[in-house]
Amino acid sequence: MNQNLDKKLIKNLDNLAKKGKYSQYLKTINKALERVKVKDCKEKMLFLPKHLNKNIFIKLVDLGVKIPDKRRLFLREGIIGRLNKAQTFLPKGYHLLVRDVFRSESLVWKIYKIYMKELKEKEPNISDKEADIKVRNLVAMPDDPVPPGHMTGGAVDVVLANRKKEKINLNVLGSHKSIISHMEQSITFYSKLSKSILKKRKILYNAMTKAGFRNYIREYWHYSYGDPYWAVRTKGKEAIYGVPNKKLFERN
Repeated sequence: MNQNLDKKLIKNLDNLAKKGKYSQYLKTINKALERVKVKDCKEKMLFLPKHLNKNIFIKLVDLGVKIPDKRRLFLREGIIGRLNKAQTFLPKGYHLLVRDVFRSESLVWKIYKIYMKELKEKEPNISDKEADIKVRNLVAMPDDPVPPGHMTGGAVDVVLANRKKEKINLNVLGSHKSIISHMEQSITFYSKLSKSILKKRKILYNAMTKAGFRNYIREYWHYSYGDPYWAVRTKGKEAIYGVPNKKLFERN
């Protein structure tokens, strides 16, 4: 499979995001996604705790939606294998910490509603259309040209932890938050971040990409393989993971 990054497209999307050109960003990414064919390989969806390397930890992020963790803890068999491989590429003392994995369609729509509500509270005069565009720049939706990565079982949100299962800081904290916005510091290798933070992000990036994953440049924690967005980033024309059939899920 083609693993070369489409640097031109990625740079274009990055520039549009930085400039806040939300409508143009969506048009550009959707045009690229429309060229991708989804041919699901029928790979199993496995229950993560049963198959994950013991040196990889799990602490799911709170999405603000009441849903049992066990309903989210599924990934494609091949993705779990790549995660286990990525752990072996980390320096001693570093561990992968899984923050988010599978999202059902209903869960994604619930997240969308939460984001819409929060945005309208923050910007009372924003129109529904403008709010929708902004939220869709943050969350891939079920009615996009192709299914979102988290809905395919081919995407994972992951950071670093120490031996005590404590999250290693990869963000700007304290008073510096006012200097570097949340959106800016979410960019994987944002130039204004400290050398220490960039070095640790590079450790995560190197291990994950060596295992075959590709990173979403606007979210340093988001990696995927085999999903439509991975196909776009790697100049591919075909995704091997679509929305998994219920029969593919392992019983836990």
